[in-house]
Amino acid sequence: MKVEVLLFASLRDAVGRTIAVEVPEPVTVTSLRRALEAAHPAIARFGTRAKLAVNEAWAGETDPVAPGDTVALLPPVAGG
Repeated sequence: MKVEVLLFASLRDAVGRTIAVEVPEPVTVTSLRRALEAAHPAIARFGTRAKLAVNEAWAGETDPVAPGDTVALLPPVAGG
């Protein structure tokens, strides 16, 4: 299944605004994360610290990703 992912902050700067990856079904957040990390080493450096949201809600590693879902990847944010 082809999954399009929106990227934000430093991930967007490193990789681009959106990327697409092919992931074998059934797709979970974990399998999507692995596909993204394999395709883009800049994503891999964040590991699970980068959070995925599916349909505008934070997603757990075992949550499913369905065709047409809106998926976003956000790096960790530090502030003061």
